[in-house]
Amino acid sequence: MFWYAPGKHWVMLLAVGQQMQIFSSKNLKEWKHESDFGLKQGAHGGVWECPDLVELPVEGTKEKHWVLVCNINPGGPFGGSATQYFVGTFDGKKFTNQFPTKTKWMDYGKDHYATVTFHNAPDGRCVALGWMSNWQYAAVVPTKQYRSANTIARDLTLYRQDGDLLLRNAPSKEIEAARKDAKSIKKFNVSDSYSIENLLDGNDGAYEIEMEIKSNGAQKIVFTLLNGKGESVLMYYDTAMRQFVMDRSNSGETAFSRDFPAMTAAPVGEGDDFTLRLFVDRSSIEAFGDGGKFVMTNIVFPSEPYNKMKFESVRGSFTVKKMNVYRIGAPSRPPRGAEN
Repeated sequence: MFWYAPGKHWVMLLAVGQQMQIFSSKNLKEWKHESDFGLKQGAHGGVWECPDLVELPVEGTKEKHWVLVCNINPGGPFGGSATQYFVGTFDGKKFTNQFPTKTKWMDYGKDHYATVTFHNAPDGRCVALGWMSNWQYAAVVPTKQYRSANTIARDLTLYRQDGDLLLRNAPSKEIEAARKDAKSIKKFNVSDSYSIENLLDGNDGAYEIEMEIKSNGAQKIVFTLLNGKGESVLMYYDTAMRQFVMDRSNSGETAFSRDFPAMTAAPVGEGDDFTLRLFVDRSSIEAFGDGGKFVMTNIVFPSEPYNKMKFESVRGSFTVKKMNVYRIGAPSRPPRGAEN
């Protein structure tokens, strides 16, 4: 629910079955049903819920468009729950999807759902959080005292690509305050394989990896996080298929659900240069490619932290031009009173 200033009324979105209903009110007591949205648009493999409707800027322009966020369960691209979105116009009463033949996903992992946005921030940003799990196995994950966590905060904007309007999910800048000691890896070339035996000394499992990669004709750019127990998470860019892939089938504890071992894939834009930020925690990996043009969130349950990284090239070679590893800890806070 939000205040729609041009019409001087409140707007409420309700998820009803497999569509959204839009209501308006002047006083928050009496509500008028204005329109429905969703019939024959987007994914319909399950119930629609957790709606959100926000106006976002288009990068490099003065344009703004509305984004309707719709969480669906089941019906996600890799099974279970997921978050889809629609880009269009909104006149205070009716939302119109500008791309009705396309289904767009906010996150290409198994574990991003129930998205919530914090809009109208003082600096004009729209910040989103997701629930980091999947209803296929949320009740049986091998944890004690809690059932899942939230994603890191993400700033939402729109960008144009090939005539389409797509959603960028960039890590919110505040996460950088959680960076502690850093380790810089010198540029290296991979024509066969290359290993970093120790990502961080005293690694407790929470860290960020920042990389810039250039393909020199490689068909696949492969990198794997490993630990001393033989557990691993395989990731790779498939330059021919234009995909980023993550495979957690050997990531650690997986036997609690037959739906948990999975390989997920995200579309990647054209070009030979790739930027990637990996946020690794004790039970999750969040991958942000090309500044958030694709995002992939997958939970994992290793028996000890992944502290080794192996790079491999399938045909051709690639260069890791930049690589930084940051230990992540509690964000630094200014002394009391300093913020004033």
